[in-house]
Parts: sequence; C-alpha cells; structure tokens
Amino acid sequence: MWERIKLMMSSVWSFLLPFLKIFLSKIGPILADAAMQAVAALATSDMSGSDKRDAAFKQIENTLKSKGIEVGASVINSAIEAAVQNLKASGS
Repeated sequence: MWERIKLMMSSVWSFLLPFLKIFLSKIGPILADAAMQAVAALATSDMSGSDKRDAAFKQIENTLKSKGIEVGASVINSAIEAAVQNLKASGS
C-alpha cells in the first residue's frame, strides 16, 4: 500500500498521468486494440525495427483517423511500446 502512495506522490506519477488519462478514456481500448493489431501483424516482418515502428505508427494513425480520433504522436508511440512489451510478455 505504501508503495502505491509513494508512486502517486512521485514525479513518475506526474509524468505518467497524461498517458493514463488517455488510456483510461473511451479512446484507450480503441488505441490499445489498434496498437496490438499493428504490432502483431508486423512482428514477423523482415523489416528493420525502425521500419516496423513507422509502419505500425501509420497503421494505428489510419485506424484512429477512420474512427474520428486524433491523438498526439507521443500517445501512439507509447501505445506501440506497450504493445511490443505485451507481445514479448505473452511469448508470441
């Protein structure tokens, strides 16, 4: 419990709060799903890491735009990183 309180009072919390607000809003599940689909689709590609990231970014951006959602590049990049970590953790 004290660890949670420390986290909430730390500068890390201030840093993460804007991202958490977006991910916990109604946009969050759409963004997370788009990121997971893009990252999973590109995971086995022969492209370089930066090319995969660029391709995933474009796919996610297009998916969100088609749903009338606009978010900053940093939010999309965060979603990509979270999707990559999720994919690694699941062993896929």
